[in-house]
Amino acid sequence: MNAWTHRAYTRDECAVLCGMPRGSLDVLTHRARDVSVLFTEKRGTKRWFSVKDICVLRIAHELERAGRSWLMAIGAAFDNLQHPPPADALLIAPAVIRRGCGLPRIISDRDVPRLNFERSEIIVPIGLICQTIVKEAENVAVEK
Repeated sequence: MNAWTHRAYTRDECAVLCGMPRGSLDVLTHRARDVSVLFTEKRGTKRWFSVKDICVLRIAHELERAGRSWLMAIGAAFDNLQHPPPADALLIAPAVIRRGCGLPRIISDRDVPRLNFERSEIIVPIGLICQTIVKEAENVAVEK
């Protein structure tokens, strides 16, 4: 089974890997319950997460801190994490959401000097964050 999408991590393990308290994870999951299928699976009374789901939540958290709504942040993170990003990948997004200002996109470090920034942009090191989560996930006890 694909380790990137296999939902084998509990809510507590997900909170540790996301770097947030479990209560905060619960609140964020509740706020996005209509789209929770994008980042979690419910089996019985428990929620399960994959490495991809954990990365989506962590990147969405960064985008929300930069001013996105939680729903927009989850959508942008999910769209850009269909596959594990390269370690040097960056997510670049407009700092202010306005109609027609564009969606976030991933670039590599080597592309940054060639970009012309004409407005405020946020840069999230999506590759580094995901790479760190993948490495830490190997050391977390997984309940089968």
